[in-house]
Formats: sequence, C-alpha cells, structure tokens
Amino acid sequence: MRAASVGFHCPECVKASGQRVYRPQDLVFQPRVTITLIALNVVAYLYQQSSSTPFNEGVLFGPLVGEGEWWRLVTSAFLHGGIIHIGFNMYLLWMLGRPLEKAFGTVKYLLLYFTSMFAGAAAVTIFDWGAPTLGASGAVLGLAGSMAAVYFARGADVRQSPAFTLVLLNLALPLIIPNVSFWGHLGGVVGGGFAALVLVWLPERHQMPKQLAIPVAFGLMLGFAALGVIGAEANFFQVALR
Repeated sequence: MRAASVGFHCPECVKASGQRVYRPQDLVFQPRVTITLIALNVVAYLYQQSSSTPFNEGVLFGPLVGEGEWWRLVTSAFLHGGIIHIGFNMYLLWMLGRPLEKAFGTVKYLLLYFTSMFAGAAAVTIFDWGAPTLGASGAVLGLAGSMAAVYFARGADVRQSPAFTLVLLNLALPLIIPNVSFWGHLGGVVGGGFAALVLVWLPERHQMPKQLAIPVAFGLMLGFAALGVIGAEANFFQVALR
C-alpha cells in the first residue's frame, strides 16, 4: 500500500492514476554538490595537517605552472592556509552554494563554480605570477558574482541575499590584510559573472538559445583554464629571456 493524503492506495491504483506519492524527505532539497565540494576541501585540509609532505606542492605558483605543472590551477583551490581560512570559505560556500545549486541544478552549478575557480587562477598567473596562492576564495566569490548577476538580471536587489555582508567582507580582505590575493578574488568574481551571463542572462532575454547555454559555458570554463596556463607560460618565458 502507498500512503496518500487521505488513507492508503494500492500500488496498482497509484500507477493507473499516474499519481506520485511524496514523502517529507522528498520535499527537502539536498545540496549534494555543495556538500561534496565542502567535504573535498575539508579532506584536503585534514590531509595537509597530517601529511609530512609539504602542501605547497599543490599551491598555485606561476613559475611552476609555466614549467608545465598546470594541475596547480585545480589543486590550489582545495588547499587552505589555516582553520580560519577554510572555515570562512566553507561557510560562505554553504551560504551561496545551496540556493544556486537548487536554482540551476548540478551541471550549471558546477560550471559556475569551476569557471570561477579557473578565472581566479588565471588572474593570479597573469597579474600576480610570482605569488604563491591557495584557497577556494576565487571559486566561492565567483558564486557571489554569479548570484549578483542573476539578481540583477531578474530585477531583484542584490542586498536581499543573506550572504551579502559576508561577500563584501571577503572582497575587502585583500585591501585590509596582507598576503590575501586580490587578483584571485577579483578574477573569481569576474569569471562567475561571465558564467551567469551565459547560463542565465542571455537565455532569459532570448539573446541566445537555451540549448547552447551549457556548451558555451563549458567552453568559457576551458577558456579561462587555458588562459591561466598561457598567462603563466608567457610570464615564465618573459623572465627567462631577460
């Protein structure tokens, strides 16, 4: 028997009528991607603390990316410099990630996140080539840029977001605290804004077919990743030729 709003129905009756029985847990959204991203960051941080191997092997460092260690564009976004660093980033990811994942679904949400991550890394390898950088701030602030673009596109007030104050604080940190990557933060915001433009703004205004949104956003993500590698290599060869 199947529980219904009034009494119970037999399985055959439910199938014949095309009804679907919803359980309470079905009505509660589970942000699985956001939880997975947070878990990956926490596991990476715990590994950093327990491993005898220096975690700077995965840090974003332009000269090493220029030598071919392109994977640092990814690994650096899952490393953190301390408990406050990871705690602040993961709290902001939880606040921003849940509504975006619910609104856009898994694929678009991941495109927003990783486009922001690569854009932040590209800004660092181009404009701050010699500075070791780590943390999820670029990707997380990219989600903030995406949310701001969506709010603006739909005529809503960005200040309505519960994370608005936290985002402003995170953007201001590079201007207040030394050794916080300004370019990583700014690049992430710009990347997230561009991703939202492709995935939301243009399709909703019928300026781009909706079926092209995901392929174009995927190409944008790869473009920022390539830009990160090219920027690092260009700076590397420029220094080598001096």
